[in-house]
Amino acid sequence: MELGEKIKALRIERGLTQEQLAAKLYVSRTAVSKWETGGGTPNLDSLQALARLFEVSVDNLLSAGDLIVLARDERRSSARSDGMLSFGLVDLLAAAFAFLPLYGVDDGGFVRMANLADYGASVGFGVPFAVMAAAVAALALAGMVEVALAAAGPRRAPRAVALVGFALQAAVVIGFTAAMQPYASALMFALFLVKAVVGYRILRS
Repeated sequence: MELGEKIKALRIERGLTQEQLAAKLYVSRTAVSKWETGGGTPNLDSLQALARLFEVSVDNLLSAGDLIVLARDERRSSARSDGMLSFGLVDLLAAAFAFLPLYGVDDGGFVRMANLADYGASVGFGVPFAVMAAAVAALALAGMVEVALAAAGPRRAPRAVALVGFALQAAVVIGFTAAMQPYASALMFALFLVKAVVGYRILRS
């Protein structure tokens, strides 16, 4: 008997509906339905909760094939969550771009390095400054969202969010380059490469 069939049989034996079982496990009814029909597999926490609720061992619920699937899914979920956390931390580093002396300012015949606020003052807080400030703020905000999603658990770390952050950082690299800020561009590109390596490792997991 497959895992989904066992869950369904034990649920019916206890006189529980899918909604009632879902409420006891703090999951959605859709999740329970997917488990029972083979459309999904409970994670380790849910599996242990099922075993406690039905007063059986985890081994009794799982076949050898189920164990392999569970281990694979847990590994992928963990890799996705770790990757989201790494992406978030890299994006949060963008906040440092507001304070580090990475921007060239023309100062009477020579170029000195200044932070973003000093650069803005030197150009009258015009469009180039506004674009770069917005880019740094957007990346930092994306980083906070990614870290929050990673902390919420692997199943709350959608790939689309990481892709948006990845695309945003690529756009920031292009923007810094267009603004002719080589130091900021080079450092941001280095962070972009870090994210690319992390993303590749996630896809390989």
